[in-house]
Amino acid sequence: MWGYRGLAVVMVVCVYIAIRAFKKNNTQKVIKALAVVPVYLVGLFVVLIGYNILFVKPSELDKQKEYINTNIKFTKTAYDVNIDEKQIVNTGTITEREADINQDVITNIPIITEDIAKNNLLQTQTSTGYYTYNKAKASLYNGNLTYISARELSSTHVTDEYTHGYGTVITSATETDEAGNVKYISRDFDNQDIKEPRIYYGVENKGTIVTKNGKGEFDYPKTIVENATYTYEGRGGISLGFLDRICVALREGKLDMAFASNQSRIMPNRNIIKRAKKIMPYLLYDKDPYLVISDDGELYWVIDAYTISNEYPYSQKTKIVYENETREINYIRNSVKVLINAFDGNTKFYITDKTDPVAMVYKNMYSTLFEEEIPEKFAGKFTYPEFLYNIQSEILNMYHAVSADVLYRGNDVWEIASYSNLITKTASSKTKPYYTMVKTVDEEESKLGLVISYNQQGKESLNAYLVGVAEGGQNKLSLYKFSGDSTVMGPMQLDNLIEQDETISKEISALNVTGTKITKEMIIVPIDNTFLYVVPIYQTSLNETKSVPVLKKVVVASGNKIAIGDNLKGAIKNLLSPTSSVSVEVVDDSTIDGLLESIIKANNNLTESNDSNNWEQIGRDIEALQALVRQLETARENEKNNTVTIQNGNTLGGNSTVNGQNVMVNNVY
Repeated sequence: MWGYRGLAVVMVVCVYIAIRAFKKNNTQKVIKALAVVPVYLVGLFVVLIGYNILFVKPSELDKQKEYINTNIKFTKTAYDVNIDEKQIVNTGTITEREADINQDVITNIPIITEDIAKNNLLQTQTSTGYYTYNKAKASLYNGNLTYISARELSSTHVTDEYTHGYGTVITSATETDEAGNVKYISRDFDNQDIKEPRIYYGVENKGTIVTKNGKGEFDYPKTIVENATYTYEGRGGISLGFLDRICVALREGKLDMAFASNQSRIMPNRNIIKRAKKIMPYLLYDKDPYLVISDDGELYWVIDAYTISNEYPYSQKTKIVYENETREINYIRNSVKVLINAFDGNTKFYITDKTDPVAMVYKNMYSTLFEEEIPEKFAGKFTYPEFLYNIQSEILNMYHAVSADVLYRGNDVWEIASYSNLITKTASSKTKPYYTMVKTVDEEESKLGLVISYNQQGKESLNAYLVGVAEGGQNKLSLYKFSGDSTVMGPMQLDNLIEQDETISKEISALNVTGTKITKEMIIVPIDNTFLYVVPIYQTSLNETKSVPVLKKVVVASGNKIAIGDNLKGAIKNLLSPTSSVSVEVVDDSTIDGLLESIIKANNNLTESNDSNNWEQIGRDIEALQALVRQLETARENEKNNTVTIQNGNTLGGNSTVNGQNVMVNNVY
C-alpha cells in the first residue's frame, strides 16, 4: 500500500522534472526522469517478494487473518448468506409416530418433478395447436403441493382473432393416476377460482395486437368444432388516433393497424420480461417468472428482480450465466419483486429488502416507481427464487460458519451432494434444488421451501442441508449442520444400497424392458431431526412419438431402513412395517487412506502453528488432530468388524450380511 502511494508521488515529481528538462531541450535528463518510474516499479516488486519471503511466509496466517476475516464478513453480506449454522443431532429412522405427526409434510412430497409436469402438458394439452406452456411452477393450492402452468397462446398463432391465452392448468406434484401418469387437478376452461382468466401479457406473448377490432377474438374452444368469442373490456393497451395508428402500423409492419377503429386498443410490449426491462432497465430479471392466483381471483405474473455488482469491497467473486452470457459478480440481492397483471399489463415494482443499498438508491431516484408494501392478497403466493438459491448454495460451500484459519487452510470445504438419475451405473452430477414441504426442528409449522444437502469434500455422507423459504415477500435462509458423530446417508450411498438389495433391485430391473428407459429422481426431505429419502422411479417408452415418463415405483429410506412401493403411500407404509422394510447399516465413509492424508495435513498445520508460536491456533490444531486420530481408530475397528469373507474370490449376488444385517464396507456390499 505504501509502495503504491510512493509511486504516485514519484510519478508526479518525475513528470514535473521531465517537463522542465524538455523545455530546456535536455533530452538526456527527460529520459532519466521518466526511467525512474519503471526502475521504481522493479524495485517495489523486489521489495514485495523479499518482504513476502522474510516476513509473511513464516507466519502467513497471522499476517492475513485480518483480511481473511474481512473477506468472510463482506462475502456473507454481499450474497445475503450471513446466517447462523444450527447444530442438530440425527435421530436416525423416522418412527410411525413421527410420520403421523408430520403427515402434512409427507403427503406433500413431490414425486412428480417440474420438468415431467411441463413435458406432460406439452405432449398432452397442446393438441389444438393454440396453446403452449412455458413453466410448471411449484405452488400450494388448497393446502396441497401442485404445479401451476399458464395456458398461453402460442406466439405462432397470434393474429387479429387469436390474441390471448386462457387460465391455468394445475397438476398434482404428489399424486398420479392409477397408471402412474400425471394427475390433473384443473385443466378445463371453467376456471372457477379465477375472476379474469384471460392472459394478454405473459412470457410467450410477442408482437403488438389490436383488440376491439370489430372482428371478435377467439376465447377458448367450447367443443371440437365450436369456439367461444370475446371482446376485450380491460384497461390494457392504448387508444390512438388515425395518425398515431399509421405510425404504429409502419413501425410494426402491419398496415391493417392503421385502419382499426378509434375504440380499438393497441397492445405493445406484451412480453412481461421485456416490459419490465423497458420500465426499469437497471435490474437483472429472473428468466423464470411464474403465475400466481391472488386471493381476489386475478392472475398475476411474479418476476424476481436482482441488484448485482462486481465492485462490492472485499467480497469473493463468482460467475453467473444470464441470457447466454457469463458475468462475474461479487454482490447479488433479490430486493425487488415485479407484479404484472396478466389481463391488463398493470406493472408494479415492490421493494422487499430495505437493507440493500443499491435498491434503496434506485428507490430514491425513482420515488414514484417503487412501492414498499405488497398487497395482502399476495400473502403466501411467493416462492424462494431458484436462481438466487443456486448462487447462495455454491457460496456456502466455503463461506458457511467458517473461521479465518479454517478458510485459509481449506479444512472444511463442502460440496453439494451428487447422485445419478439413471438406474444403471453412470457419471454422477450435483443434485438440483427442489421445492417441497419442510418441517425443521426449530419450526412448528411446515412450509414450502427449496432444499439442497451437502457433504464434506471427498465424502459421500451428508453433513448439512440448506432450506430457503419465502415469508411475506422476504427470503429466509436456514442452514442446518449435523453433529460430527452423526453418520447421515448420502445420495450416492443410497444408490448403492438400492442396487445391492436383491428384493428392491429385482423390482426395478423388471421395469427395464426393451424399448424403455428407466430414470429416477431423489428428494431428501427434512423432518425434525431426520431425513426422509424419496426416490420416484419412472419408465419412458422410447418407441412412442409423444412419450412421457410414467411413475412405476417409489423407493423410500430413513435412517437404517429402506422400502419400495407402487406409490409414495405404499412405500411409506412398507418403510414403517418391520416385515416389509429392509434394514441396512450405513458406515462412515471416511476411508483409512483418506484419514491418513487428513492426519498428515493436520500435523503440518500444527507444525506451522508451532513455528509461528500461535498458541491459540496450536490448541485448535491439536484438537483437530486428535479428532482425526479417533476417526482413524473407529474406521480401523469398522474394517475389522465388517470384513466379509467371499469364497473363491467371487462377488456375492444380493446382500452381504453380518449378523443378519445388510452391511456396506467402503461403499461396496
